[in-house]
Amino acid sequence: MENVTVGEVDAIPKEIRVVLSVIVIAITIIGICGNTLVFIAYCLSRRLQTKTNMFVINLAAADILTCVFLPVIVLSLLLDANVNTKPWLDTLCAVDTGAIKIFLLSSFATLAFVGVNRYVLITKSRETYKRIYQRKFIFIFLCICWLYPMLCVTLPTVFGFLHFGYDEKIHACREGPDHPRSYVYGTLVFIHIFLPVTMIVYCYGQIYLFLRHHHKQMLKSTVKKREGEERATVSKLLRSVRDAGRMTSRKVSQNQVDIIKNLFYVLVSFFICFAPYTISKIFDAHYLVLFYTKFLVLFNSCVNPILYGVNHPHFRQVFYSILSRQWSKIPEPAFRWMNSGSSRLAVSGSKSNDLDLTVSEKSDKV
Repeated sequence: MENVTVGEVDAIPKEIRVVLSVIVIAITIIGICGNTLVFIAYCLSRRLQTKTNMFVINLAAADILTCVFLPVIVLSLLLDANVNTKPWLDTLCAVDTGAIKIFLLSSFATLAFVGVNRYVLITKSRETYKRIYQRKFIFIFLCICWLYPMLCVTLPTVFGFLHFGYDEKIHACREGPDHPRSYVYGTLVFIHIFLPVTMIVYCYGQIYLFLRHHHKQMLKSTVKKREGEERATVSKLLRSVRDAGRMTSRKVSQNQVDIIKNLFYVLVSFFICFAPYTISKIFDAHYLVLFYTKFLVLFNSCVNPILYGVNHPHFRQVFYSILSRQWSKIPEPAFRWMNSGSSRLAVSGSKSNDLDLTVSEKSDKV
């Protein structure tokens, strides 16, 4: 949490720290269980094993790791400790706060790559998508999601531009730029935030414009058909769009739109959780504002599985099948023992041609 000079502020009341600890514990439990469910669903259903969902799994991994490190924050809140008597707590907070910082920045980078993935899938040709999203390139993208945040946090710490530890006045783990050149760290973080935000805004903006244009084309085609001015069917219109380097009718199905909406909700929730703290940090707000808004950031670690369960058509179906233990209802099961009563065999799913599947089966597994 934020570094403040002893004597500048009053300690955070114990009652408030207890309430915050309970909230953090709840976030930890929900986050670990929910994101683990995302992993299990991904492993059990071939329908979920798409290239976009590889980034979703990376996001879930970052959230799980964040939740695993949250108990240290609870410990720091509940202990009325003194650094001189408990030096181990300062070290523990330093490691914990730095790690959580890396995980959160990794989540941000992952969301940017998800946006780019949907942009290419929706607005570009299949050939372009297949060329960019090969396994080796996806691996590189995922490595970037982790390596750059690590550099942003570890290098300033090693060179003394940034310091993590325990603040005995507010009884919490903290971060603070205890160096005249701390602006170096600020610049790195700004770049790390500015670039993903720019990518996200551009990609989702282009997706919106493309879908709106496509919708207008569909309406025009319907009107012309009714007037008898054009006998072309909707499928022919969509084929012409594909030939122009766009997309096929499969990629603008209602299922696909629902998936895009869900990913957009994930993005919005991320900004809602991060915006208050980021704005407070930029304008050097009161320490209490920084203290409390930073806890809002932690909420993001448990929100995504809830959004998947409510809004994502494929994850929702698999979640329900897992929680109700109706294994045979899992679409495109990945293991043979799940095939009893199921209309699909895992082996048939593994041999199917991804390019021939409709969106209702595999929206983007190409």
